[in-house]
Amino acid sequence: MVDTAAPEMATGHTILPMTIFEHSVVGVLYFTIGIIGTVGNLLTFIVFMYQKPVKSPRNLVFANFALANAFVVAPFVIPGSSSFVGRWLYGETACQAYAFEGMLAGIGAVGALIVLGVERYLAICCKDLYLNLSSGNVMCMILLGWLNALFWAAMPLLGWCRYYIEPSGTSCTLDWQIVDDQYVSYVTGLTTFCFCIPFAVLVLCLIRASNCIVPETESSEKASPKNEQDEWFSEKQLLKLAWTFTIAAFIGWGPYAYIVIWPFFNNMSNATAVLAVMPPLMAKASTMIYPFAYMSRSAKFRKAMFLTLGCGEQEKKEN
Repeated sequence: MVDTAAPEMATGHTILPMTIFEHSVVGVLYFTIGIIGTVGNLLTFIVFMYQKPVKSPRNLVFANFALANAFVVAPFVIPGSSSFVGRWLYGETACQAYAFEGMLAGIGAVGALIVLGVERYLAICCKDLYLNLSSGNVMCMILLGWLNALFWAAMPLLGWCRYYIEPSGTSCTLDWQIVDDQYVSYVTGLTTFCFCIPFAVLVLCLIRASNCIVPETESSEKASPKNEQDEWFSEKQLLKLAWTFTIAAFIGWGPYAYIVIWPFFNNMSNATAVLAVMPPLMAKASTMIYPFAYMSRSAKFRKAMFLTLGCGEQEKKEN
């Protein structure tokens, strides 16, 4: 039986009280979300890369988004197994590595969504420019997103802020229990450049794209009747998917943005176990939505997902 008292870990750090049953529930959620999210997003990545439901190079944008979200949930075994025991099992080095990977993947996933939003804007509002985009141009946008993620994820390892065991005691993230000048400056920059500005740009791109697509819908459908055979999604469907992903990401990552700012205005004595546990679970849970969203919009994509899993038979093409 795990002691449910709140033991002191280090100066200024405490573990919030949770029963072994509560820890086990969290462990089950980690494994459930992790398996569904990892498998679903990896299958989505494979479909976009090898079956190309949308033409190249735009398939790279959607494949990158799927891969980033797979990275968000892939290490689920680590916090999941720790939750079943009720304490962090893997030592200080693994704590730093896990927190770094989580930060890198999380910011990378938001960055990948921004690239997707920009792609939607260019595809719908700037068609001449979009048609001239090469795979190299797309890869540059993707690389910029990951370089931004690498910068912010590496800083706590290099001395600007720090990673530490979460107050739940079973996972690692930014050390939001000690609010010093480094923490305030880092979190201010992080939330500004990795959450507020990106989501503002994303929403602006999607609003502009939505305004552009309305008057062109009828003409574009009449002008390119073969388009639906070549691609599995129409421009309007991809735009609706981008809006769905934006809402899901905001709901999923919003609690993380809230929890790192929360100590600015509150004392740690007011923190609860739910406050510590919910942000990582919600961020990881949001990744489960994306594969199902694609499947709900396209029967071809749904069939491709099942075929990738080895379910069903490939249709024979007629000569």
